[in-house]
Amino acid sequence: MQKNIRKLVSIGLTAAAFAVTNFALAATDLSGKSWSEIEALAKKEGKVTVSVWYLQPQFRNFVKEFESQYGIKLKVPEGTMDGNINKLIAEKNLETGKMDVVVLNADRLSNVAKNDTLTKLNQLPNFDKLNHHLQGVDLGDVAVGYWGNQTGLAYDPLRIKEEELPQSWQEMENYIDKNPKKFGYSDPNGGSSGNAFIQRALVYINGDYDYRTDKIDEAQMANWKKTWDWFSSKKDSLIRTASNADSLTRLNDGELVIVSAWQDHLFSLQKQDAITDRLKFYIPKFGMPGGGNVMTVAKNAPNPAASLVFIHWITSPEVQQKLSQEFGVRPLDSQSGLKDTLFFSAPWRKAEMESFTKEVISR
Repeated sequence: MQKNIRKLVSIGLTAAAFAVTNFALAATDLSGKSWSEIEALAKKEGKVTVSVWYLQPQFRNFVKEFESQYGIKLKVPEGTMDGNINKLIAEKNLETGKMDVVVLNADRLSNVAKNDTLTKLNQLPNFDKLNHHLQGVDLGDVAVGYWGNQTGLAYDPLRIKEEELPQSWQEMENYIDKNPKKFGYSDPNGGSSGNAFIQRALVYINGDYDYRTDKIDEAQMANWKKTWDWFSSKKDSLIRTASNADSLTRLNDGELVIVSAWQDHLFSLQKQDAITDRLKFYIPKFGMPGGGNVMTVAKNAPNPAASLVFIHWITSPEVQQKLSQEFGVRPLDSQSGLKDTLFFSAPWRKAEMESFTKEVISR
């Protein structure tokens, strides 16, 4: 009798485990489901984790509207982009990982995607109308752009009139010569807004070149001496700051009049009352690089439906406008990024920073 009871219990537990396993598989396989079914499943999941590495306190506050609208609890853990990427790759062989939505800089996508860690997002409504090209990267079907950022020049309108702002590269050079120690750019090792200015200098002083390739050319790098000599010749006129924040702080304090900057960074510091809201931003006609960040979903996400619903929400035109108002980012759509001035590719950027450090900073 006891043997039969144990057998029945064993069969029951096996059946229950089989049912739970199949329910989990059914829950994570969203193929063939309608959007209304995905929304219903998302509400059953009831939670989603979004791994973003910047402005985390502000982001947590911003997404409260999503939580209210859908009844889905959103968690934004602490972490860096490199840490999030390493965790995503480390968990890729697990049946179910711990990561749902993972935010990446656009130029990091290809290295992450080749590790077979991401799921396709083409079940999103209006997928074709979302952003699929950012920072010179074709995002394919495993990522969509949601955060457009832009480098340019921040300035103090009390110290320079709008009509006096340098627009062409020649005007930029003239301003630097006539106003020594009033223009600042960050050390590229401490802030990429300075790197943006250095890259434009390479294009205008050395001449145009395709810096989007994956392979660097040693002969072209040797030609950079012309640009490095330009920086060295103006060491008493240019101010190289420690970081993006240092540039804006010194602009705010009146030491500098114009600095290279990120638009969203300037806006964020002004929202926090860290610097005066008097400071303004513009993109000169000689161009400054634009870029942005993308949303992806882990292939083994524990809450795949809620992940899709969140991405659908944050990429909607209405929320894109709210992001712009709250963080100073540029709203993204299918046309965004196609005509941007681009940063160098990762191999060229690394080579450029190393060369600048050696030939300009260390001398």
